[in-house]
Amino acid sequence: MRETINELITVMLPLLLVLLLSKYTKSVDLEFYLDTPEVIKSWGYPVEVYNTTTEDGYILQLHRIPYGRDDPIPSANQPPRPVIFLQHGFLCSSFDWVANLPHQSAGFVFADAGFDVWLGNFRGNTYSRKHVSLNPDRDQAFWDWSWDQISQYDLPAMIGKALEVSGQESLYYTGFSMGTLTMFAKLSVDPSFGRYLKKYFALAPVGTIKHARGVFSFLGRHFGANYNDYVSKYGSDELFGSSWLFKKVVKYTCGLFETLEELCSDITLLFVGTASENWNQTRVPIYMAHTPAGSSSSTMAHLDQMFSYGGTPAYDMGEEKNLKIYGQKLPPQYNFTSITDVAIYLFWSDDDWLSTKQDLKETLFAQLNPQIVQGNYRISNYNHLHFIWGTNAAEKVYKRIVNIVSDDLN
Repeated sequence: MRETINELITVMLPLLLVLLLSKYTKSVDLEFYLDTPEVIKSWGYPVEVYNTTTEDGYILQLHRIPYGRDDPIPSANQPPRPVIFLQHGFLCSSFDWVANLPHQSAGFVFADAGFDVWLGNFRGNTYSRKHVSLNPDRDQAFWDWSWDQISQYDLPAMIGKALEVSGQESLYYTGFSMGTLTMFAKLSVDPSFGRYLKKYFALAPVGTIKHARGVFSFLGRHFGANYNDYVSKYGSDELFGSSWLFKKVVKYTCGLFETLEELCSDITLLFVGTASENWNQTRVPIYMAHTPAGSSSSTMAHLDQMFSYGGTPAYDMGEEKNLKIYGQKLPPQYNFTSITDVAIYLFWSDDDWLSTKQDLKETLFAQLNPQIVQGNYRISNYNHLHFIWGTNAAEKVYKRIVNIVSDDLN
């Protein structure tokens, strides 16, 4: 009898705790539970989903908002809308571009401004966990890549798909954070790729992270070498993949009381910069329900190498593998001076702890040809995430891009 009672207690206590918490939990916005296409639909916008396969076999999912919420369905005899491609950063996903209200979110702002909007998803995140032959849950080889491969394979596959479906020859590219780093790397290795970009808008641009501040800097200084050794010894694996358990934890902590919500917001800001103006704290549980969205541990190790070495090195695999792959003991450096024939617009801030002014001075500002940098916009009081989640990002960044493109089309 006692054993039966103990078993009932073991089963019922967690259920009672969940019910009790549910009673006192604040209501969570609908976007907490929806994926990116569902979020887009919930706001009344059209959405399409496409898959594309990279040259090395990764199947990436793209999300498209072909026209604005209040626009009529385009007819066959209408001129095509200009294509804008939005690419997320490290551990993020297409959700970042539709994370706020429609008048605040880049994906919706651009759709309503007349663009054919495409949202990319890098390999390994929530929407791109497929391969032609590898299983992410069983095959460690699925995770054997860094941002080198993202730059080399993912960008051309996704942009190629957007151009194929839209029937256009080039598009406007907007990258955030690692979405800029990978494009700068791609253009430096293959300058001819610039023919597919009408203009390149770089938000919180990254050339290196040698002078990163905040929690990332602390972790890099104290644990970076050990982390790299671990990945080198045991191989790459999934890093911070999205899961139902993490969503539950977020819901019953950040979403429970305002004090916990504020704590989660403060913890987030410790990574990116503490400037909190234009930051909607009540949306933090929603952001965290979708982020982190997953990547590989080798990508994290590669970013740590940038922090440790400075510059923009390819992934350091150790002397033996470096000699085999690169033909030299140390990994080569990406050289941004070779980027040509693409108009670049930089949007950055002194208050950004991950894309710091010092790092920009040592890489992008120093190496990019001034003739191709057609806009250099310093946004005051912006941390790293304000460029995608800031409540006034539409006014400070997105509508400025719309105006630049409008001038380009007229």
